[in-house]
Amino acid sequence: MLYQFIHIDSQDSRTLQDQIKSDIAKAIFAGFVPKQTSITSSRQLAEKLKVSRNTILRVYEQLAEEGVLIPIERKGYYVNPQLELKKPSSDQQSGRPISSLNWDHYLNNEQSLSAASVKDLSNYPYLFVNGMVDEDLFPVSEWRKCSIQSLNKSNHRSWTSSHNDYEELIEQIRTRVLTKRGIFVNQENIAITLGCQNSLYYLTRLLVSKTTSVGMENPGYPEAFLQFQARRANVIPIDVDAKGLVVDSRLNHCNLVYTTPSNQFPTTVRMSPERRKALIDSANEHDFLIIEDDFEHDVNFIENSCPPLRCEYPTERIIYISSFTSTIAPGLRIGFIVAASPLIDQIKALQVRTHSLPPKSNCQTLALFLSLGYYDMLTQKLLKRYREKWLTMEKAMNYYFPQSGVTPSLAGTAFWVDYKEGFDATRFERLAEENGILINNGQKYYCCNHKNNSFRLSFQSIRTENIRTGIAQLARIAKEVLPNVSLAECLEAPLTGQQIRAMVTNKTLLSKDCFNIPYRITLQADGKMIGISDRPNDIDEGYWWVENDKFVYQWRNWQFSDIRHITIVYENNELKRFDEEGYFIGEVSFIDE
Repeated sequence: MLYQFIHIDSQDSRTLQDQIKSDIAKAIFAGFVPKQTSITSSRQLAEKLKVSRNTILRVYEQLAEEGVLIPIERKGYYVNPQLELKKPSSDQQSGRPISSLNWDHYLNNEQSLSAASVKDLSNYPYLFVNGMVDEDLFPVSEWRKCSIQSLNKSNHRSWTSSHNDYEELIEQIRTRVLTKRGIFVNQENIAITLGCQNSLYYLTRLLVSKTTSVGMENPGYPEAFLQFQARRANVIPIDVDAKGLVVDSRLNHCNLVYTTPSNQFPTTVRMSPERRKALIDSANEHDFLIIEDDFEHDVNFIENSCPPLRCEYPTERIIYISSFTSTIAPGLRIGFIVAASPLIDQIKALQVRTHSLPPKSNCQTLALFLSLGYYDMLTQKLLKRYREKWLTMEKAMNYYFPQSGVTPSLAGTAFWVDYKEGFDATRFERLAEENGILINNGQKYYCCNHKNNSFRLSFQSIRTENIRTGIAQLARIAKEVLPNVSLAECLEAPLTGQQIRAMVTNKTLLSKDCFNIPYRITLQADGKMIGISDRPNDIDEGYWWVENDKFVYQWRNWQFSDIRHITIVYENNELKRFDEEGYFIGEVSFIDE
């Protein structure tokens, strides 16, 4: 029966007619629909598929117009007898695989490459995974205008020709993108690619072999590691700390160093000025090249912007790569390389040899998108939306994951968490997925010395209104994986209301937030409290009081302005705080006046 070959997917972007038409045509050309008998009537097929009969009639009419079917009066529609169709083999009909080869004997085995799991993201309301963008911000109208304009008579010749030049896009990148990042180069120093992974492919083909030693951040970008591994390079893992890539003697024997200094992937930390200078000095002294992957350069919320290495040190030793994936859309697949002209010439020659040049129509549209200022407007919208999400994430982490070990970086679109020792992030990831939450287990970002207590929470695609609920559920799941210290485990009894007032009135207390950044709280006798963080421009105020032997407080902005009831225990000269459920949320100490 014809309906067996038709699969309607509510998530498919195509219309219902197009889905049905496509599946019928596929069945016909595969030889599964006989020519001798009429196909299923429109009424019967509509009943089986539970769609309108007019929908099926229109599909049949379209297939007849295209010569796939022919209508015969009072008999129905038949497959066009003039079509040359092959009869399906018995293997095809039974669904058995045609090939019986053991492909493990032929494929190169890369131990670090795991099978990617394909998930229907619509089933997960809380998406804290990287590699996605906020679809609501995609400039559909502006992109459509540029696409239409690229098709007019004056523009279409630039991408319908066989010439391998991308001068218009290169000029826009050179003058409107790179200059804002402090990079000033000529057109011959830029090559257009299919994104950062494609850029890395060209660079590893031209610069890396089995005799090459490559220094790489650990944790770092997994796809970069796979590119180096595919060339059988000797990958030297380099630690990352709060100041970025650690520059030490391990770099002395490298031929190439891959780094993400402006916004380290995956931890989001920024390389300090001292480390940047040390890296350049080491490169000059030991004669190695640097691949600078400028990941999310423009995404900054609190700190001053961080210039690219190529801006601070305009040396040919630095090969600069970037893309438009994280700002416009992952599906655009357009990036660029900035390097010395001899290397750029070789990259362009390799693109021609491998027929891997980016689609010129997309490049022409992007050139217009940049020239008309649409890209600048988009980045402003992104920063506004991402700042809103970042602040919501920060409040949620401080509320539900206080002192959790979030890397103290105030930029990027993710929070990197080094959680408590003994925490099983693999189990945490699995339990989160069972509850409709997708996160990135930090283990996947290590090329060696894998740690299983870290995870990464990206907020690019999740809706702002879903962030708090998602983090609250993650905090609950984290307690299942590794329970927090509870109030019942304390050696001392909780303070009474009278003791709380006597101990904290007119005192200044010192604590730390989820980033381990210190902040001070002054508790005045009139019930007012003032909070001052060591983070730039982060000050708040609120009120405190005592109720039923609980310390109760409410900030104006911090922690969602919720009223919180905290139990306090005084042990070892510290005030230990426990939340409404009796779980430890951190300690505070007194500051001597």
